[in-house]
Amino acid sequence: MDESWLDLLLRDAAPDELQRHGGDLARSHGPVAADRETAQALRLAMMLRQQAQRAAELAALNEIAIRLAALHAPDDLLPEIVGQARRLLGVDLAYLGLVEGGHLRLKVTSGALTPELVGVVIPLSVGLAGEVIEHAAPRWTADYRRERRFRHDETADTAARAENMRGLLGVPLHLRGRVLGALFAGNRQERDFTGHEVTLLSALAAHAAIAIENANAMDGLNTANDQLARRTEELEQTLRWDQRLTRVVLGGGGVEELLAEIGSMASGDVRFVLEPPSGAGTAAQPVVAQPVVAGGRTFGALVLDGEPAPDDRPLLERAAPALALALVAEQAVAEASRHTRAALLVDLLTTTSDRPRALRQAGLDASTPYSVLVLASASARAHVERTPSLAGAVVAEHDGHLLVVAPAGPDTIRRDWPRGADAPTAGIAGPARGQAELRRCFHEARQTLSALEALGRTGEAATADRLGLYRILLGHTGRRDLDQAFEDVLGPVLAEQGRRAVPLLETLRVFLDHGRRPRPAAAALAIHVNTLYQRLATVDSVLGERWRAPERSLELQMLLHLKAASDALDQPEG
Repeated sequence: MDESWLDLLLRDAAPDELQRHGGDLARSHGPVAADRETAQALRLAMMLRQQAQRAAELAALNEIAIRLAALHAPDDLLPEIVGQARRLLGVDLAYLGLVEGGHLRLKVTSGALTPELVGVVIPLSVGLAGEVIEHAAPRWTADYRRERRFRHDETADTAARAENMRGLLGVPLHLRGRVLGALFAGNRQERDFTGHEVTLLSALAAHAAIAIENANAMDGLNTANDQLARRTEELEQTLRWDQRLTRVVLGGGGVEELLAEIGSMASGDVRFVLEPPSGAGTAAQPVVAQPVVAGGRTFGALVLDGEPAPDDRPLLERAAPALALALVAEQAVAEASRHTRAALLVDLLTTTSDRPRALRQAGLDASTPYSVLVLASASARAHVERTPSLAGAVVAEHDGHLLVVAPAGPDTIRRDWPRGADAPTAGIAGPARGQAELRRCFHEARQTLSALEALGRTGEAATADRLGLYRILLGHTGRRDLDQAFEDVLGPVLAEQGRRAVPLLETLRVFLDHGRRPRPAAAALAIHVNTLYQRLATVDSVLGERWRAPERSLELQMLLHLKAASDALDQPEG
């Protein structure tokens, strides 16, 4: 049975078969009608094929969109997009770029001959890519090399020459008013792109833009989830560390117990040092150091020896505050104990009542010989701490002085005494055992300090026997005899000084201190030498001229110095 035009069209007969059928009709029905029907059948067949092709392309686009939506990793998605673009348009080359920092950076290619396209950065103001991005619309050229409608970019042109690129179509990756980048399809021969091809690649780009945005969002979400998971794990680990450290503290543990617990959680040996390491160790012996700080004060550092594990540094960072609190607590206890011992020491040395346990309560041993020191300044504690022979001493402040009871002999202490302009002045007495002897040595050391200060011997540490002739100042009897001798010998000069209102005693002292030389003495007194002669003549009239003899003048000079020192000792302490 002969087929009709409809039968032929339904089975998608080829054009030559349609023409043969038209020829048969022409022989049986005449050429005019047959030619018209044949032309209509050919047009209809072409339209049906075009519709079928577009339906296939739409189906392919749907399949591509579904495939792209299933890819959530940008590294997987972008190569899939350019591969589908190349297959969909049947081109030699496809590539994709994303807008980053005001430029278009080419990310992936399909069908490239060289790796030069990937990573190329194209300014948004030049080239075919610039036109696509600026206008957010498709742009194409049949021959990229000869195209003069846009300004070429040397970097992009170099990559195009390497790929032998000619026909090129670019469409924007457009989403919600933003241009994410551009998708390109190219041929290595000249090619005119049809409106349908432009529409087809634009449709693919629309799906691709949504997929890229979703993939970026998913990637960001995954990154955030990973960070959250890591942070949660870190917080859980920190909580476990805190619980273990808290148990040690609540159990009454101190610094040593905390260090042991920290060491059990770390991968290496942990120790506490007063001076933080200046470097990070060596390649063979790395060091992780965490400062231990509380209230702006640095106590030292937690140090981990050996190759650290990932958790070691955060462990030390977490443990450092707990250790700082333990150090503060221990130092507070030690300070309270020191203040208590200091108060008991002052009571021990300054009261007359004997208590059997007083020595032990003050931190002293009844069987140990001690030296007692009285320092002129209560702020001299740093000097005491730096003096080796005073190690283990009990220290207290009393009446502006520093009291020190040390288990060392006076000679050893004097040899160790600091030198320099800022060295403190101290009276020393000892050795002594028991409360009574310590109390006696305290009074002797205090008197010795007073004598040193009166004599101007600052910065010196001395015992009473080191005062020489000036030891007379330490006893009431000696000072009473000194006052009587001064009255007997120099009393008349003092009386004449009162009558004349002229400083005769000071003039005499300065004259003798300057070796009885008139001009240096007058300069020291800030008077004319004739005035000095007049004053000395008055002294001659009172004492007689024999006072100028060497032995007599030495006796007067010593008497003046002893009296000045004695008067200074009588001054009330300020």
